[in-house]
Amino acid sequence: MYFAQNDQRSFHRMELNLPIKITKDEIEHEGLCIDLSSTGMRISFSAELLKTDDMVHIQLNTGDERFPPLDAEAKLIRVTELGPSNYTAAVEFISLT
Repeated sequence: MYFAQNDQRSFHRMELNLPIKITKDEIEHEGLCIDLSSTGMRISFSAELLKTDDMVHIQLNTGDERFPPLDAEAKLIRVTELGPSNYTAAVEFISLT
């Protein structure tokens, strides 16, 4: 775990790199959780259809029975294109189940 360098953040962020499922309008996309906090995560993905302000459903399963799967309704706060079919996004959790 590490503290984010930005003073505006007051939550711990855990570096991960675990696969996630991102669902928007019943279409499932594969992605990667880069880091995780109690209020959101940073993700990477290749789907061109995902944009800033999109509402999505995110599922993360660690594969470890000690840690329950994460199942969240979320909003893509900031989507950045890094290259062709290579995007990152800041994600804000709206609700966790």
